[in-house]
Amino acid sequence: MALSNEETLQRLTAMVRAKTGDSGARVHSMETLPGHAGFSYSFVVEHSDASRPNRNLVIRISPPDVKISGPADVVRQAKIMASFAGTAVPVPPILWWGDEAEFFGRPYFVAGFVDGFKLGEVVLPPADISRLANKAVATLAILHSQDWESRRSAFGDPITLEDEMKRLDYLLDRPTLDPAVVARGPLLRERLRSTLPANPRLGCVHGDFQWSNILFNNDGPMALIDWEISSIGPVMLDLGWLCFFADPRSFVEHSTAEVARFMPLAPDEIVATYTASASFPVDAQDVRWFRAFSAYRFGVITCFNVMLHRRGKRHDPHWEDIAISAPRMFESGLELLGVA
Repeated sequence: MALSNEETLQRLTAMVRAKTGDSGARVHSMETLPGHAGFSYSFVVEHSDASRPNRNLVIRISPPDVKISGPADVVRQAKIMASFAGTAVPVPPILWWGDEAEFFGRPYFVAGFVDGFKLGEVVLPPADISRLANKAVATLAILHSQDWESRRSAFGDPITLEDEMKRLDYLLDRPTLDPAVVARGPLLRERLRSTLPANPRLGCVHGDFQWSNILFNNDGPMALIDWEISSIGPVMLDLGWLCFFADPRSFVEHSTAEVARFMPLAPDEIVATYTASASFPVDAQDVRWFRAFSAYRFGVITCFNVMLHRRGKRHDPHWEDIAISAPRMFESGLELLGVA
């Protein structure tokens, strides 16, 4: 059962006092933050000792009555972000995590509030948008250059391309999907399976690296956020994903889907910047495969989620708008693989 805002504030105050050792600390200005994988709040900590500065913090709590795995495993996300502290990968500062029953009865983590902006939500000169977007792409290459073996305890065991394909099979192989939305998705799957890259580079994969998951200041990225589906896996998964959302061919022209509205760099620009920034060779043929795979991946996710919405399993009408473009996603993937 979800806590009320008043109960959350009370428990948050108890947690802050326990963690800081300040029995007179006060928590205030709590605000709900957007997100689908739990409950997130920003808040201010005011210490009883005036010499200790106030702090703006964020807490994320796993949702009630949900298995603690995948996106709901917020402690795993905290450990992953904490593993990059002090590196060139920008992450929010992680203060605490745990699952103590006396606080929330669910796993949580607390991080410092990052006062940044998202590129799609500000008005800046085009040259500044392009400059910042290219810095984000260079940051992605930095992430992929980090040692993953030392972070295995946080991320978990590596995931192969075969594993990724099987996950999507579970979503696509359902008789309840709309054939008009599925379109040539199965054909793209066959083509992808027959052309799997032989030795993709393994590394730390964000999993949802796109413009809405990067906080900026005027100099560049300040924090990569939303590590819910991160993994150790083929690093080109991130590059292909970013290129997919940057390609207008992925969406029908009349779609008003939010994912199709902001494209500060073209796919070729993204690949060029990534290739120039990477500390390892980038194979152009592999890049095309991962771009096609990303079109397939998001197309399958769309088929599944619009089915859940239509059947009343998960009310989320924005998937109806995205579903208009699902057949185009599959077609764009086939085109990248040279299939007419």
